[in-house]
Amino acid sequence: MSISSEKMATVTLSAACGAALVYFYQKISNSRPKGSSLKVASKDGERTYLIGGNWKCNNTMAQNEELIQIFNKAGPIPSNVEVAICAPYPYLTTVLKSLRSDISVGAQDCGVNLKKGAYTGEVAAFQLKDIGCSWVIVGHSERRAGFDGDSGESNQVCAKKAQVALEAGLKVMFAIGETKEQREAGKTLQVCAEQLKPLASLLPKANDWENMAIAYGTC
Repeated sequence: MSISSEKMATVTLSAACGAALVYFYQKISNSRPKGSSLKVASKDGERTYLIGGNWKCNNTMAQNEELIQIFNKAGPIPSNVEVAICAPYPYLTTVLKSLRSDISVGAQDCGVNLKKGAYTGEVAAFQLKDIGCSWVIVGHSERRAGFDGDSGESNQVCAKKAQVALEAGLKVMFAIGETKEQREAGKTLQVCAEQLKPLASLLPKANDWENMAIAYGTC
């Protein structure tokens, strides 16, 4: 079987691009400034805390660099605390390169697709993992509610995204919560249970939840 010169050139270019990306992301992971977390073992039964910062759709490159410097100069992080910054997609590589190494980096959403394919505009969980992200937010109230009249993401879609993210090796901040109107109507527990039900169906085993944090907040 013969291969045309055009196909050979495409294969060669693809391989070269892949090698360049691997080298680039290795450079990113090796260039992050070291943090100053306290290396003290947690006491038996001591709670582990997660502090997650969601930058939403804010800031420019210059403003992000200022924030990163503030975090890098901050004090040590206790050993029973994990801190994560979830930045907008365009700035993830900058944060991964410049933020101190003891603060995790995450994205604010991911696609529902497990593998690559024709998903224009989506960013897959495996791609986030590939560039060095540790966390992803799924089911944020703003995405559940939708934007400018959009119907938003259903409980089933949020659950599927979380499952896909876990399978890709990411940790998930799964957001739940009721609206002001639902809270005033006394439906908080009902709404939160409905948001969690599809997720519980997709993750039936206890160890499926080891890399899951339930983030409750009202909207």
